[in-house]
Amino acid sequence: FRELRNGLLWHRTSAEYYRCIHNEGLIKLNDGRIDRWGKPYACQELGGISLFDFTTEPEDKVLDQAIKWQQFLGDFDPVTVLLGIDRTRLTGKLIPYPQNKDGTRGNVIPWVEVCHCGSIPLTAIVSHILVCPVDYGRFKKLERLDEPTFSLAEEEFGKVVRVEREKRNTLFSDRLEALRRVAATKDGSARH
Repeated sequence: FRELRNGLLWHRTSAEYYRCIHNEGLIKLNDGRIDRWGKPYACQELGGISLFDFTTEPEDKVLDQAIKWQQFLGDFDPVTVLLGIDRTRLTGKLIPYPQNKDGTRGNVIPWVEVCHCGSIPLTAIVSHILVCPVDYGRFKKLERLDEPTFSLAEEEFGKVVRVEREKRNTLFSDRLEALRRVAATKDGSARH
């Protein structure tokens, strides 16, 4: 949280879309080509790009909404990419909460989510944080991000993700088997 509450705005993306952003030279608004929620979200309805602002509002307001934003910091395998954006380098309009909720039907994260109307050039990105999705304590903060460094982080975090996912799958399978045994025991005793 301390790394994010530093005056920058943050855009979260996957490795795949980070490479698209880098190749195209800008962050484009999501015109519907990426549909993660089954309906447009508030910033999308406003023709904007969703950004996180962890600095403007008081810390207690931001942390009170952590249940709504923390999951986005690590929701892509093998790495979630957080792009730190210098707001002084933006040319489009910023729409903060609660104005970004007005007239929209989509979801918005109170006190944290802001919408930027217009594309965001790569020159506005001044920081990169690569986050391991299964262990937020594992992250890499970089001013510049080149492909070799990015690929190494994907490989490193990918190994951690695979091990953790295997552990979780084993735990889930063990619990499911235990529930089946309990159900079978109850079913058998009900017949006697």
